[in-house]
Amino acid sequence: MRRNAAPSRATHLKPPAKEPTPLRRDLKKLPSPKSLFSGTRIEQSFAPDNIVFFQRTDTSKLRPEGVSTNYHHRFELVTVFERAAPLRIDRATYQLQPGEGALIFPNQFHHFLDVQKGQLDWLFITFECHHPEPILTLRDSPRVYDEHTLSLIGQLVGEYVDPRGATRDNLFLSYTLARLLEHLATLPLIAGARRDIHSSDDLRDQILEKINRHVRENLDRAVSIGDLAQALGYSVSHLRAVFRDRLSVSLGRYMRESRLSEAAKLLQSSEFNVSEIGERCGFESLYAFSRAFRKAYGLPPRSYRQLVQQGAPLPTPSSPL
Repeated sequence: MRRNAAPSRATHLKPPAKEPTPLRRDLKKLPSPKSLFSGTRIEQSFAPDNIVFFQRTDTSKLRPEGVSTNYHHRFELVTVFERAAPLRIDRATYQLQPGEGALIFPNQFHHFLDVQKGQLDWLFITFECHHPEPILTLRDSPRVYDEHTLSLIGQLVGEYVDPRGATRDNLFLSYTLARLLEHLATLPLIAGARRDIHSSDDLRDQILEKINRHVRENLDRAVSIGDLAQALGYSVSHLRAVFRDRLSVSLGRYMRESRLSEAAKLLQSSEFNVSEIGERCGFESLYAFSRAFRKAYGLPPRSYRQLVQQGAPLPTPSSPL
């Protein structure tokens, strides 16, 4: 009989197991949600909102129409394309060159009074942001732009003036602006010699800076114009005249608005109660504070704080105060 053929030594190898993709590996790590109806919310993230773009091409447009235009609750990104000039933010003055920019935080006093008359090309982007933690290092820190910065700005302006679709893509604007701001935080500061400079040799500007410094250092008490004049060594009438000449508003209004702006900042960012904030901003009583705040912002301090906590849009200060 014929023997059975010897079994073949050839083995049938199984195809090698495929390595799981990064996606499949991450899927295995997904935890069970605590709730199927409550998760990540966009308002809890760093998401610029209510974004406005505008350009200034002449120094006459930089002159404030009133202090309230230079005190507001919004962020303001200033970008210089043409015409170097000083920018005053709170107590410091920075000399910005083309290709540089600065982020002004809510309720920071700022002005451009020392820009020489003539043509310029500056871009302003203002926005609100309820969770600005990723960009806190940009406060009082003007930066030197790079090519990536300019590319992101180009994308933003392009979408704003010439949308790719039928309407502006607001999500794209918010996302791209967030990327821009986070990128700015990685860029170098402007040269040290152009930080915290004296903006002008004009005596009136020096007086203005002294007024601003004294008022900002004494926001916790109701400083009168007489107190201010005595501290600075000038007459009351001279201080009033210089201030109105340079800012086109009254010195008394500026002093009141400074305290109220500080109060708005504390309502947004501190744990002090409303009474404590009123005291810290030099108001003699809770009633006086609430009355002044309502007149300026259109609602009482507690309601203002509630809007902040809810992430709702904040009202624009009324004018005059």
